[in-house]
Amino acid sequence: MSMSRKDTQQIKRRRRRILFISISLFLVIYTAGWMIYNQVNNTANNIFNDISINDKRDGSKIVIDATQPISFAFLGVDNGTIDRADEPGRSDAILIGTINPNTKKTTLVSIPRDTYALMDGYETEGDWLFYDKLTHAYAFGDAEMAINSIQELINIPIDYYVEVNMTGLIDMVDAIDGIEVTSPLTFDYQGNYFTEGETRILNGTEALAFSRMRKTDPEGDFGRQKREKLVIEAIIAKGLSFDSIKNYQSVLRTMEDNVKTNLSFNEITYLLGGYRNALGNIQQDNLVGEEMWLDEIYYLYANPEDRLELSNQLRRELELNEIEMEDLALSDTDLYYLNPYYVEDPYYEEETYYEVDSSYQEDYVSEDVYEY
Repeated sequence: MSMSRKDTQQIKRRRRRILFISISLFLVIYTAGWMIYNQVNNTANNIFNDISINDKRDGSKIVIDATQPISFAFLGVDNGTIDRADEPGRSDAILIGTINPNTKKTTLVSIPRDTYALMDGYETEGDWLFYDKLTHAYAFGDAEMAINSIQELINIPIDYYVEVNMTGLIDMVDAIDGIEVTSPLTFDYQGNYFTEGETRILNGTEALAFSRMRKTDPEGDFGRQKREKLVIEAIIAKGLSFDSIKNYQSVLRTMEDNVKTNLSFNEITYLLGGYRNALGNIQQDNLVGEEMWLDEIYYLYANPEDRLELSNQLRRELELNEIEMEDLALSDTDLYYLNPYYVEDPYYEEETYYEVDSSYQEDYVSEDVYEY
């Protein structure tokens, strides 16, 4: 049956309307997408902070291409906190990690802030190696010294870093409408109360308090590290969710004020796309240690055996060759640990091992190598 001229004109008008609506929708979506792209790109450029990281990959180029494992460090610094406004910033939270798109796994490791470590790049009058708490590396040389000191401690390459002002954590969590966390213990800190086993949505102030408390935790700094990881994991999970997209402008403003990184915009884009599955599967670990006092100053001492084990664990995730003990940067304290009969020759600049008559070993074995 043939259509009338009127029906034909109606069909043509309907098609034109559909075409017009489709083109309009496309232009609206394209314009909105372009605006979001530009805003994200501008934020990425504003937070970009390139630093000189010592090469630990023997010159091989790292590329974020969804096939190559990469490593990163997260520094939670205390710049701007009310109780430390007149002090240089320190990295109170230190985490390192690997992201392997092949195994679809992210390994996140906490490094205690008081870990006894070489301050890589710290200049002394006689070019002596200088050791201090790892948290002080940031105070001495910002992120650059902090990252290079971490590399020397563990002997793995750190490809990228993210530095977050811990006071900015409040704005960051609020920008994504809070994070869901289950408290591992009951405690209160600065008027914020948490109950063991209780799962709830924390706002920014609560999240900061949850992650900072240390003194009343039975596990001390290790307990705080566990809670810091819970907060970071919750932020990553929420950040990768669709809900955070709705608040992207608040998230971007917060990042500009509180975040620094050496990830470029393109690298961030590839990372969130190609490494998404690995970022959603986080395995946790931490560097262990024990109390040590030198010149009446407290340190957390991580012995070279534990550092070597952790190094090779992360190197396997990075698909790098494993290392031996001699590949670690060993301090006099490490040498004492490995050989209680090691002493420093007072007449020479280089350390020297002295052979100890076996008949005297019984007198030395009973001594605790951590007492100085």
